[in-house]
Amino acid sequence: MALSMRDIKRKIGSIQKTQQITKAMKMVAAAKLRRAQDAAMIFRPFRNKLEQMVSSLVSSTSHHENDLLRFRDVKNVDLIVITSDRGLCGAFNHNVLKETEKLMNTKFSGKNVNLILIGRFAHTYFKFRGIKPKEAYSDILKDRAEFSNASEIMDKIIADFLNGETDEVYVIYNRFVNVLIQRVTVKKLLPIMIGDKVPSEHNIVEKFTFEPDKETVLNELLPKFVKMELYGAMLESLAGEHAARMTAMDAATTNAGEMIKSLTLQFNKARQASITKELIEITTSIEAMKQ
Repeated sequence: MALSMRDIKRKIGSIQKTQQITKAMKMVAAAKLRRAQDAAMIFRPFRNKLEQMVSSLVSSTSHHENDLLRFRDVKNVDLIVITSDRGLCGAFNHNVLKETEKLMNTKFSGKNVNLILIGRFAHTYFKFRGIKPKEAYSDILKDRAEFSNASEIMDKIIADFLNGETDEVYVIYNRFVNVLIQRVTVKKLLPIMIGDKVPSEHNIVEKFTFEPDKETVLNELLPKFVKMELYGAMLESLAGEHAARMTAMDAATTNAGEMIKSLTLQFNKARQASITKELIEITTSIEAMKQ
């Protein structure tokens, strides 16, 4: 049924209000993206240098007695799933949740999988499917990523790993590539796999003297390194979230503009048809009066 001119005008007004909201949300997301992107970019070289240091220590230490480096038969797996606390960010959350379910049904099929959920979307998604998480955290990535939160989460996970309750730990998150691309990434956190990432000719630890010894320093660094890995994933996810929301709101603003143009054209056609009809009626009445 064709809409009346009044209905079309109301619809145009409603879409214009929505367009103002999406435009404002795009601007807010863009401002937050700049801060989150800067934090993620600044952290990357620090994280890479720490990995080189730890890897060099592992490769130059004759005995690797730290339990965080020890592999064992995999029966229990912890998956740390990082999503957002707020929506309106396109397929950002769906892609991570889809990858998590894929891993649970393929690679980790037949194993006891425990979920550590960061973000309201992950919690709501698995709650709806009747899956109870091992731990769930909300609002810790609402505005910015804090290392203290990553440290607190990993303290519990490391304790479970050392106690034998968990055999492997993975983190699943969106890695920030650029404003248009956020790539779903699956990274193993425990047991730590870094011993072969730095070639021997680039062994940087030979330039330093360690007190009391390399083994003690390594044992201190390994838990911190795992925490930094999770913190880095949180930074990347937060930057990706703001980028995805900015892109989604930009698309919504553009689509709203296209709808307004279409409805305006429809309104003008209806008004022209109404005017033409009135002119025909007037002309007909005048001709009838002449007879």
